Amino acid sequence: MQLRLLLEAASRAVDKYCHRVFYAFSGTRYYAGAGSKLFLGEDDVLSLTTLKTDEDGDGTFENTLTENTDYFLLPLNLFPKTRAELNPQGNYSGFGLGSIRGAQVIGLFGYGDGKSATPYSDSGITIVADNATETELDVSAEGTLGVGHTILVEAEQIYITAATSDGTKKITVTRAINGTTGAAHATKPANVYSYPEEIQEAAIMLAARLWKRKDSAYAQVLATSELGTFSVFRGLDEDMKMLLSQYVKVKFFA
Repeated sequence: MQLRLLLEAASRAVDKYCHRVFYAFSGTRYYAGAGSKLFLGEDDVLSLTTLKTDEDGDGTFENTLTENTDYFLLPLNLFPKTRAELNPQGNYSGFGLGSIRGAQVIGLFGYGDGKSATPYSDSGITIVADNATETELDVSAEGTLGVGHTILVEAEQIYITAATSDGTKKITVTRAINGTTGAAHATKPANVYSYPEEIQEAAIMLAARLWKRKDSAYAQVLATSELGTFSVFRGLDEDMKMLLSQYVKVKFFA
């Protein structure tokens, strides 16, 4: 329990340092309309289901644009996506030009694994959920799905907080996380979300150090007979910063 909480806290600290989130979440976001390019602020985008524009600033999103016909998500061959650009051959001249809330975007946000729009893989395990709120679920086998995993079952994201290893084949979970909706699942595959290795390693390093520091009650100054008195380093250390450096996003100011 304590280790899981430390790992969760370390993961959020990594997100904060990098100015982005690495988990995937479904949601609706709004952006200022501006010409033929739509910059997505601090958001990373994995995929879009809807992009609408309010061309006259009246609060109604009159236009629904189609990806790869009216606009393209960029960069073309990389994930995540950070902006949209209009197709010069399309039907629109701007993303809600002149409106501070000119574009409505519905989709899947977050960095993910940095490789695809679907940053998860089939675990080979199936899940049974009798209803949309049940928190103790049956699994087809133990040992693959573990504490701390976020899984995708059909369209629902589920977070695992405990897992059995005694043959009862159960996991304890938090349902319908990251903007998804709970549902019943009749023996459905569990897909496990993945993240860049450097991000995982940095979170483990921070959690391990915080776990060790508990032995000193998180004191800032320690004294030993061998070393005398010394100050304890706090915050992200240089090894962690080295791992995270390539993932730090320039902070966006609206």
